[in-house]
Amino acid sequence: MLRIVSAIPAKQGLTGASLALVHVLLGVLRKTDGRVHVTVITSASAMRYPAFRRLIQAGAEAHILNIDRFSSPLYWLFLALKLLLSGRHDIAHFSTPKTFFLMYPAAVIAARRTVLTLEGYPPYELAGSGLFSRLLGMACWLAGLKLADSVAACSEWLRKIVERSHGCGWKISTVHNPVDHERFNIAVQKDYGGPVVIVARLHPVKGVDTALKAIAHMREKRRTAPKLLIVGDGVERPRLEKLANELGIAENVEFLGHRYDVENYVKNASVVLVPSRYEPFGMPAAEAAAAGKPVVASSAGGLKEIVENGVTGFLFKTDDHTDLAEKVGKLLDDFSLRMRMGQAARERAFEKFTPEAVASQMLKVYISTLRQ
Repeated sequence: MLRIVSAIPAKQGLTGASLALVHVLLGVLRKTDGRVHVTVITSASAMRYPAFRRLIQAGAEAHILNIDRFSSPLYWLFLALKLLLSGRHDIAHFSTPKTFFLMYPAAVIAARRTVLTLEGYPPYELAGSGLFSRLLGMACWLAGLKLADSVAACSEWLRKIVERSHGCGWKISTVHNPVDHERFNIAVQKDYGGPVVIVARLHPVKGVDTALKAIAHMREKRRTAPKLLIVGDGVERPRLEKLANELGIAENVEFLGHRYDVENYVKNASVVLVPSRYEPFGMPAAEAAAAGKPVVASSAGGLKEIVENGVTGFLFKTDDHTDLAEKVGKLLDDFSLRMRMGQAARERAFEKFTPEAVASQMLKVYISTLRQ
């Protein structure tokens, strides 16, 4: 029996990277029908997430520590001690370089091999951070690349970037992130010309300002523009709200803030936009596809691996709001095109991005790692 262990921090809740690993492990359990044993070490906040509860129901052995109130150093210490005492495992799998770095001393004792999932590229992601954060982030990332026995990049784009810049090609594989299929694979809603939807953290790299300019362009050229719902929050919100006013489209745009029911907005959308300037994978695009929605996404990063241009949606030139406006308009003008692309997107998501589909790739990584 293959034995997998993972320490998944949840002090401030589960991050996107942590949830991706939860779904990978869920897929592994479902795919192998009892031939793999999964042990997960986390804290009580993880139980708020349906995906984590499904992981336990699928048979994972969960060690849930009541440590969320502790300071960060103590929190990480207790996670490491529990990992150290959790028995002997074949693979220790971690979802971020920081977790890998802090858990590594315990992991090399508790497991035969280690696997690290990469969800981003720090030289891009840390560009606006303070000096200490950049140094710490890069140190953890470089240590993870060096020390991990195998590395799983969340997209082929990211794998190539890492291989070109840091080598280690022999140990890096591409394993896409899985979608919470049970959450987003919902009955297709009748298309009554619903809104255009963006689900994003409001940060400059997400390109929401490009979408606002596209809506303004559509209003100018077509004398009408769709309703744009922006689901998410972040440091850019005041600037984006100001920009919407300056462009004269405030009545077309609604900022909804952070929501726990994202799937309800996606299922009622006509089109989902992902206008990012940098995107290692692009989970909102994959989630929209699972919901049967056509996606208009930028050509940045891993989005090209999710959106099949002209089949499941459209790709536009990154930062080009006129190109974005043209692609959105084409979909909004053609009901049958939206339906065809939405159905193709759903089929592609089922083939490539369910937990079970992704688990098949991750199991190959586990097996090859043990053979090193």
